[in-house]
Amino acid sequence: MPEPIRRSAGILALLVLASSTAGCGPRSVALYEKVVGSPSYGQVTEAATRTREVHDGLDTRFILSATWLSEPWLKAFSEEYSSIYYLDPGRRERVIARWRDESARYVRFFVALYIPDEKGNDLEKPETLWSLRLVGTDEKDFEPAYVRKSSLRPEEISRFFPYSGTWYRAYEVAFPKEAEPPQGAPKAGEPRLKLVLAGVQGRAVLAWR
Repeated sequence: MPEPIRRSAGILALLVLASSTAGCGPRSVALYEKVVGSPSYGQVTEAATRTREVHDGLDTRFILSATWLSEPWLKAFSEEYSSIYYLDPGRRERVIARWRDESARYVRFFVALYIPDEKGNDLEKPETLWSLRLVGTDEKDFEPAYVRKSSLRPEEISRFFPYSGTWYRAYEVAFPKEAEPPQGAPKAGEPRLKLVLAGVQGRAVLAWR
């Protein structure tokens, strides 16, 4: 078949396919529908997140990011989670209850850590060489009550904490409730909380004011 005729036949076939698809009407369904989250969740998470990169010359030692899972964040997360999974208020309450209960007992953070050598990314292990501390306004420091790998699935981590990339490890970290900063605004220039990660690779300090 000559090339011009073959090309015309191909175009005709595409037109027939398009018209038949359009004629399906209600039977046509979208193959993929992205759930658009609320702008407020992104804004609240960004405001509650701090990041620090530690370098040795041009070499990256590690990158630490953390989100303070405070009451405003928990409220925004609850709304975002129920929107994505299309939950009614009752089911949303059951799903979010664990996060709320944990936050009522501890000062909690979502922590994402990138280290070029993955073997050293072991914050949850008792024998880790890293020291993770939370420092309050009075400079008193607290050890974690627990450090564990995030309970969220990788796809959920990417959605709720987009700064946590493929090469990061995600943790949930809790500190004693007494580490929580007092009500009211701190003194000018004084951080309310500081999360300090220190080890042989260096030290990173994340501050919330």
